[in-house]
Amino acid sequence: MTEFMDYISTWSVLKWVVLVLAAGFIGHFGRMTAEAIIARMRKRRERESHQEEDTVMTSQSDDGSVEFIPDEGAATKPSSAGLNRLAAADPQPPDKKTLKAIAKARKKEAKSRLKQNK
Repeated sequence: MTEFMDYISTWSVLKWVVLVLAAGFIGHFGRMTAEAIIARMRKRRERESHQEEDTVMTSQSDDGSVEFIPDEGAATKPSSAGLNRLAAADPQPPDKKTLKAIAKARKKEAKSRLKQNK
């Protein structure tokens, strides 16, 4: 047993300890960098999908009422029909507060859909 202990030198042990710590350091920060890149890509995709979902056209009829016409995928959105009925029933164009409330409702709906998909 003493022969084995004589074979192992202090410098040899320190060299291996430093090597393992350096490998762990590189591995940890490589993983964190990869996670940051993936999070950035995911955030960009979500932003692009939200921009496509939030595209809404309006049309004004002869009597002055404003109707919101959602995009093609709105048939699957349950709250879009309710918003259309509210907007069609109102004879005046919606004000900033109404538009803000509609945007907030859509954002909340999209957020809940994302949670359901996970």
